[in-house]
Amino acid sequence: MARKADFPEKFAELFARLEAAEGPIAAAPYDGGPVGNPHEHATRVYFLDELIELLGWTLGLGGDMVEEARLKDKTTTRMDYLGKACDTNVPALLIEAKAWEKPFLQPRKNEAFRVEGVLANAIDHWRGGGEASKSPLAGEWPDYIVQVGNYVSRLYKLHRHRLPRAVICSGEWIVVFIDPVAAFVEGPARSTSIKHFEKRNFESDAPLLYELLSKDSLIEETPASVRPTEISNFLTSKTLDKCFHAVLVSYETAGTSLFGKKPRIAIHPALVLQDLDGMRLTVLEETDAVYMEYGRHEDGEDLFLDVHVASIGEAAAALLRRTSEQLGVELHPSSTVDFRGFPRQPLHGAEVVTSLVKDMPSHKDNWIVVTGQDTHFVRARPDLACDFHSWGTCKAAHRAAGESAIMRPIITPKVLFADDKLHHCAHRDVLDRRMSRCQVPMIDERLCCRGCTFAPVCWPGTVNPPLPCGGSA
Repeated sequence: MARKADFPEKFAELFARLEAAEGPIAAAPYDGGPVGNPHEHATRVYFLDELIELLGWTLGLGGDMVEEARLKDKTTTRMDYLGKACDTNVPALLIEAKAWEKPFLQPRKNEAFRVEGVLANAIDHWRGGGEASKSPLAGEWPDYIVQVGNYVSRLYKLHRHRLPRAVICSGEWIVVFIDPVAAFVEGPARSTSIKHFEKRNFESDAPLLYELLSKDSLIEETPASVRPTEISNFLTSKTLDKCFHAVLVSYETAGTSLFGKKPRIAIHPALVLQDLDGMRLTVLEETDAVYMEYGRHEDGEDLFLDVHVASIGEAAAALLRRTSEQLGVELHPSSTVDFRGFPRQPLHGAEVVTSLVKDMPSHKDNWIVVTGQDTHFVRARPDLACDFHSWGTCKAAHRAAGESAIMRPIITPKVLFADDKLHHCAHRDVLDRRMSRCQVPMIDERLCCRGCTFAPVCWPGTVNPPLPCGGSA
């Protein structure tokens, strides 16, 4: 990422590398063919990906710039890049990539013109249902207008998202639509809300490009967490929509690698506040870590998680009281059903589903887990008896997961509760079926569903085929 002050220099360095004699866009193709300009994919890989990072956006899993973002209506289309606010998932920047050598604006009439003016006229022509062959623009540009216009209007129609910026870009020119909903949906398009940049002016225009497209300019992100005394800087009791219990989960390892390190899971109470605009604010105060582990009676008998869950419940109640005091209103946590969810990546092409879990980007193996009206994502004890906590019982029924029982907490796969513990699941069928459902596999891949408060979320309604939980061999 480049700051505003050093963006022009970093942008110039990017072009210097690209256009060097030995640079990626100068590389000759295979089979002895002539050197040519890069196609759209190469433009994205060599130019746009790095430009996007310089503008402060993050590509890849968990990032705020999504590639090939799906937009569903009667048909499914994919937008090349879609920048979004991570806390609300609201889109902020659409980028449509074109191949490096694609020509810049081509007016249909051979007469003097202003770039922004003819673009505005072309948008009005499209919005009024005009034919592409009669557009003020020639070549492929009428198609570009249709493509971006459809994306902007569908985002607005389906989700009421007022996209702040839309961009059409090759390696040698960039067109920026400021307030694209006003242009493509409401109309008429105003030339003053369109800016164009050409390579010969990139260096001098770099500050304006940064101001229009950088993440800093388009998104006001909320901090990863705040203390109760900081809440009033972000919302008030009048702008608060919902409140949810949550926990901060920290996955740790302990012990020597000589004998194999073991996992430890520390839990801290948290709250997630959701305002009327969809912003989510995580409330945390520093507390002593409470590790998720079984307690014991004096005679050695397991106490299950009773003491641990009760301890987190008390700390959660104290945090709720303190937060209520700061807002001047008594807070009543809502169910997870009312939580809008964090974005979640699809599994093997499945539909994108929302998640009750988000990672803490600056802290590896730390997650905020929204628990709703519950104060923990585990139950002190599973809500029904079942023999399938035991690998041996599952093996006898030809339904055992893995080649052998897991006899102690291990890191790969992530298992905190070992074989035969009441929070352990050894049934292969359950583990297979919950791959796309489980909210917390990053914490414990074998956690018994009936020992987790998310069971109604992951397995809503009548499950068909039914789960074997409660059965025996």
